[in-house]
Amino acid sequence: MDQVRIHQIKNPNDQYYAEFWRIYSESFPLNERRISGQQSDIFNKSNYYLNTFIAGNQFVGFISFWTSMEFIFIEHLAIAPEFRNQGFGNTIFKSFIENNPIPVILEIEPPVDATSLNRLRFYKSLNFKLNEHNHYQPAYHVEDEPIPMNILSYPTEISDSKYQQFARFQKEIMMVKFS
Repeated sequence: MDQVRIHQIKNPNDQYYAEFWRIYSESFPLNERRISGQQSDIFNKSNYYLNTFIAGNQFVGFISFWTSMEFIFIEHLAIAPEFRNQGFGNTIFKSFIENNPIPVILEIEPPVDATSLNRLRFYKSLNFKLNEHNHYQPAYHVEDEPIPMNILSYPTEISDSKYQQFARFQKEIMMVKFS
């Protein structure tokens, strides 16, 4: 595995933005991601980060995340199809969570098929804990409905009060409605 370096995208004019957008669009259904204008606007939020991972001169994948004083929320993580199943996701993600001193939270679809079960196994292998909070991801688009999701957290489960903080943060800070 080549040495992987982190490159932070701060706007849509970045040299790696087009490759990020391609993988983002291919990896997530429309109801779980922003459209182009929304993604461009979100760069104005000071607590939003988009880190890409580059091996040599090749785009390997990305993590988009939000920070607060109490937690980090990983909104999206994807590895380019040509780099999947080569250990990049494990290496990148393990380094990310181990280098953050506050709890890390993420959402996944309920495990109902092989893909979602594999995703849950992947996160559990990194010591993420499945939480029992009844959670719905707020809609990314006005015409969409909230989506039932499971909450995972690292290094431990999160309390009800921490979950409520996260849910408020997600609705009031992250999920800005765009027209």
